[in-house]
Amino acid sequence: IDAKQWEMRAVNESQSEPLVRGPRDGFTETLRINTAMLRRRIRTPNLKMEMFQVGRISRTDIVVAYIDTIANPKVVEEIRSRIKRIDIDGILESAYLEEFIEDKPFTVFPQVDSTERPDKAAASLLEGKVIIVVDNTPFCLIMPIAFSNLLQTSEDYYLRSIYASFIRILRFISINIALLLPALYIAIVT
Repeated sequence: IDAKQWEMRAVNESQSEPLVRGPRDGFTETLRINTAMLRRRIRTPNLKMEMFQVGRISRTDIVVAYIDTIANPKVVEEIRSRIKRIDIDGILESAYLEEFIEDKPFTVFPQVDSTERPDKAAASLLEGKVIIVVDNTPFCLIMPIAFSNLLQTSEDYYLRSIYASFIRILRFISINIALLLPALYIAIVT
C-alpha cells in the first residue's frame, strides 16, 4: 500500500504575477496538483504529459506537457533528448533544468520563460509551446519563446484583443525609446 504523505502548500494566488482580472490560483510545489490544474483547463486527450526522472541522487520528477496536434514534433523531440542527456546529482528547482536546456547560456536574452500561473501555462500550450513542470517548485518552464512573448503579461489574455494589442504595441515602442533615445542623445551632443 502506497501510504506516503508529503507536507504540501495549498493552492494560493500567484505572488510573482498578480492580476487584476483572471483566475486566482497558482502552481504549488506538488507536481500532481500542478498537472491536475493544467488538465482541468485543457480537457483534451491530445494533451500529452510525459514523465521523466532527472538527477542521480535526487531523482526529481519532471513532466513535459504539450498538445500533440498543435506542438511542433521536432521541438518536443529536442526537449526530450536534452532532458535525457542531463547528468547531474540533483535538480532542486526548475532553474537548474533551464541551464541545461537552453541553447546559448551566456546570452542576455532569456530563451526559456517561466510562470507561476496555470492559466498562462495552459494558454502557452494552446499556442503550440511545450511546458516543463518540475516537482518541488511552483514555476514551470515555457519553450520555445520569442522576444515578443517577453512583452506579454498574463493579464493580456483577459483583455479585449484590440486593447491588449494596443498595450503590447505601446510596450514595444517604449522599449525602443528606452534603448535608442539615450544613444541618440549622446550621438547628437558629441
